[in-house]
Amino acid sequence: MVLSIVRWVKGYLRIRAEGYSPERFLNACRYRGIDLWGLKSAGGAYEMYISLEDFRKSGTFLRKTGTRVKVRRRHGLPFFLYRFRRRKLFFAGAFLGASLLYILSLFIWEIDIEGNRERTDEAILSFLHTEDIYCGMASGDVDCSRISEELRRKFDDFVWVSAAVDGTKLIIRVKENEVGTEEKNVSGEERGTDLTAERDCRIVSIVTRKGTPSVRAGAEVKKGQILVSGRMDLTDDAGEVTGYRYTQAQADITGEYRISYEDTQERSVTVRDYVYDRGSQIRQKEYFLRIGAWTLTFGSVKNSYPDQEYHTEEKQLFHDSAFAFPVFYGVREAVPCSLRKETRSDGQLREILSARFQRACRDMEKKGLEIVENDVKIYTEQNAASAKGTVTVRGPVGTASDSQILPEPEAAGRTERED
Repeated sequence: MVLSIVRWVKGYLRIRAEGYSPERFLNACRYRGIDLWGLKSAGGAYEMYISLEDFRKSGTFLRKTGTRVKVRRRHGLPFFLYRFRRRKLFFAGAFLGASLLYILSLFIWEIDIEGNRERTDEAILSFLHTEDIYCGMASGDVDCSRISEELRRKFDDFVWVSAAVDGTKLIIRVKENEVGTEEKNVSGEERGTDLTAERDCRIVSIVTRKGTPSVRAGAEVKKGQILVSGRMDLTDDAGEVTGYRYTQAQADITGEYRISYEDTQERSVTVRDYVYDRGSQIRQKEYFLRIGAWTLTFGSVKNSYPDQEYHTEEKQLFHDSAFAFPVFYGVREAVPCSLRKETRSDGQLREILSARFQRACRDMEKKGLEIVENDVKIYTEQNAASAKGTVTVRGPVGTASDSQILPEPEAAGRTERED
């Protein structure tokens, strides 16, 4: 592979050696250390490859061997440059483009954050900016060790942080505290959590895995009421409380509650009629290349139509590779149209509202809610129609909250046991 590249850079020829005794030419090349490759017999002659430099050397003994040499093909960079010698702007543009890519590769153009769930990308990027870590900085100024240390110091829930530069990307990987890990308070004792009701509801089922249940199935509860306590009482043989033990309450709690639903659709709506020419929809396109704040456009979306839609599609150059440059390209499209008012019938309004309600029900089911009763009705009026009512659903209702820490009761000479 390397030898092929070297030969291409220096240039080489495909030649045909013929005459009284072309073997004498081959022997002379071997005696003088001239490299030949791809040798093939061709009807009393020989075809082979020879470097441009060695071909010039062979002229000194070519006549002595009585051999005629014909050049069949030319390969390599010298011939390529000679062929395009009058296109100086092409080579200047290629050189400037390569130089620009090299300069851009010396900077950080994308910061990729992985592993964060509770902390948003915006919060982490905002903190990094205060530490002078931002897109556009020189990659040589990035101190990955300092970035990892500052992130761990700023965000207490980051148990592991790593930073690495990959091309023009700064990749930051974090690991947050897992949900349900046991916490410790200042004194070293485990801090408990309760499961409380997220909303007013009726408890349908409760299966406690850890903690002390405070309610039973069928109970009506209020928002914030403790459903499963993370505090367990320690009692003696007489049944008196002698202390407390705290834990992370865990349970599967299903509650039944109502969700209010309301949606409105105006009877008069604006409709777009698109413009056609010879059966084809009229579209005007403008291609663009954007580098930072500088934009180069090809074409135009200007037209004489009063109303139109604009669609823009933009992509980043080498976005999925390690070299994500701040170079964007895409197309902007103008679609002429005319606007008019259209009045919808009662049947059309019911169909629209019903379709939107069905989508809302599917969204509830995706969230793990079970719809047990639907009391939503559609009402039509002179200028609009509305869907109003309630939907009775069943779903998880427990949310974690810190347990209240009680002072330890005084105990003397009593044997403790845990309920």
